[in-house]
Amino acid sequence: MNPTLNMQNPKPAKLQLLVRRNKGRTEHPYYATELSHILKTEINPADILDLEQTDHVFSDHRAQSVRSSKETDFGLKKEWKYEPTGLWLRFCKCLGERLRGETAVLFAGPYEFCGGVKVGVDRALNAAIPILEFDQDSVRLQSVSSESGLFLDMFEQDSEWLIELVVWGQWKAMAEKCLS
Repeated sequence: MNPTLNMQNPKPAKLQLLVRRNKGRTEHPYYATELSHILKTEINPADILDLEQTDHVFSDHRAQSVRSSKETDFGLKKEWKYEPTGLWLRFCKCLGERLRGETAVLFAGPYEFCGGVKVGVDRALNAAIPILEFDQDSVRLQSVSSESGLFLDMFEQDSEWLIELVVWGQWKAMAEKCLS
């Protein structure tokens, strides 16, 4: 879609948001409830970003994720063999402890229809396995300031399941401590 057209006539963009919001309400009515069970904390309506905010924060997340994959001074990239009790999970617990008390936006499951969710970073990282199952392959977190974030991706390569971590911003230094 041509963004110039949307600036001149915002109706198509508004209509797309309404269609997405409606799909979230009709096809995923228990989104917040499901995430509440996964994270073991109540998700309130105030914790869910509207779709415009979600799109804005996710755009930052995607750009920083790509940048950190390419620029080692900006981000950190690490890969592990996927094992439910492996080193990657110990890393998640360590980083969660270091980031306890910090809030981030979680992009999981049908977030593009339901909205990103503000959560404690430690809660999300401690629930990495159920979030991976809910999302079907990734855990994406972006700090509320949009200065830091992480992306955990589960994928298959040469008949082996792997977990890839990409982390950036202030979280990078803490991640390096957990890896040492």
